[in-house]
Parts: sequence; C-alpha cells; structure tokens
Amino acid sequence: MHHQAVLGPKFLYALFNPRDEMHAVSRAFMTFIRDGELPYRRLILNDHIVDEAATRLKKQASIRHAVTFLETIEESTLYQLEPVPGDVFEAGTGRFREWTDLDASCTDFVVASHMADLDIEYLLTYDQHYEAFDITTVPYLSQ
Repeated sequence: MHHQAVLGPKFLYALFNPRDEMHAVSRAFMTFIRDGELPYRRLILNDHIVDEAATRLKKQASIRHAVTFLETIEESTLYQLEPVPGDVFEAGTGRFREWTDLDASCTDFVVASHMADLDIEYLLTYDQHYEAFDITTVPYLSQ
C-alpha cells in the first residue's frame, strides 16, 4: 500500500542542512523513499512549509542551502506543492488562536488543518507536538 506524506519544515531543514544533527536520518529516510523501501510515494509541501524551511535555512544555515532547497523542490518530481485553500488557512489560524497551551507555530496549525483537508495521515517531522493533532509522525523517534 502506498501513502501520501507531508514533509514538515524541520525535516526539510535537517535534510538540506548538512550540519544539522538529524541530517543523516533525513537523508537516509529520503533514500529509502526513493528506493521504494518505504510506502510513501507522494510527498506533499505547501507554501507555508516552504517558507518556514527556506527562511530557517537562510537564517540558521546559509543562503546557499536555502537556494538549493528551493531549486530542488521546483525541479524534482518527488515533491508536490499543494496550495492551502483560504478556508483551511482560516481554520488553522483559528485553532492557533484557541490552543494557547500547545507549543506549536502558526505554520504547524495550518499544516495540520491542510493535512485534514487533504485526508493525509503521515507527516515527516521531528516535532513531537503534532501528535496533539492526531497525525502520525515519521520517522518515529522515542523521547
């Protein structure tokens, strides 16, 4: 069975930043996907994810890493950019305003709402708080 998965900003940051402590894990995970050893065949991004990952790469790694990231997602058929509809954005930002006790970014809330709208269960991320949204996060990391 093949699945869709959303790629989270922290996963992408680690994938495109060789100095990140999770870089090797992210690279290995993507190698397994490309080689067909994992069931994810459609890797979804949205503009909020791209913005957060590119900005973090530019500010915390280098502009070179940010540009490589942007060029890769533009040229590769592996990544699919899905726009966030206005009502889904509003649902995400509404939840962000209401859930004040969850340490998650506005982007995280929009991603969770977008995943629900697209009926996607899997998110590649290192953020543990996505479990509060009833999302299956991979790669699994024990706390």
